Amino acid sequence: MGRARFRFHGDLNDFLPAARRGAWLEYEFHDRPSLKHAIETFGVPHPEVGSPPDLAAPLKDGQAVEVAPRKYEAPPEGEWRFVLDCHLGRLAKYLRILGFDTLYDVRLRDAELAEASAAGRFLLTRDRSLLMRRQVAQGAMVRADNPREQLAWLAGKLGLWAAAAPLRRCLRCNALLEPVAKETVWERIPPKTRRWCEEFLLCPGCGQLYWPGSHYDRMQAWIRCVRGF
Repeated sequence: MGRARFRFHGDLNDFLPAARRGAWLEYEFHDRPSLKHAIETFGVPHPEVGSPPDLAAPLKDGQAVEVAPRKYEAPPEGEWRFVLDCHLGRLAKYLRILGFDTLYDVRLRDAELAEASAAGRFLLTRDRSLLMRRQVAQGAMVRADNPREQLAWLAGKLGLWAAAAPLRRCLRCNALLEPVAKETVWERIPPKTRRWCEEFLLCPGCGQLYWPGSHYDRMQAWIRCVRGF
């Protein structure tokens, strides 16, 4: 039988009972488990781990492992792309308001969510076991219950404010909105709106029509509020 020790740092301690946080924890094992397997035995999902970097490496007898949280950087292509589980509908709406490519569908099963992460989306979930799936390449477990607190936590973790491009996506289906000539959607515009509004956006995905009415002003005020200015 082999023996190793682990100590978890930073917010990885969120996954541990209070009495075990910040302390060296003993781990006994047979054969040669991977670091990923050993770390997740303590309840810490691998996508949240930044060090040690090679979680596929076999654990060695007598090894002392310092486990540090991941420091997230913007994707090489420059845009965050998210997939959220069924418990995070309001957060998904907030991310779409801020312009982020956000896949959300309550019908998606865990396997499909994991596959979306493997394909390049950042998985946000309230389900620790989902985050531990081997296919999940990047993601985090959302700790807070309140959607605004969830957004503030995520923005701080990923540095989202600099990358936000608000009000460019359809809140229903996530597609990028496209300008549309007023005359081509004339019949869909409420009579009072026809008198004053000249700018309209159309969703190419679901056909939803948008214009800068009172809802637009409320969203702008909400964005200023959540960003802190």
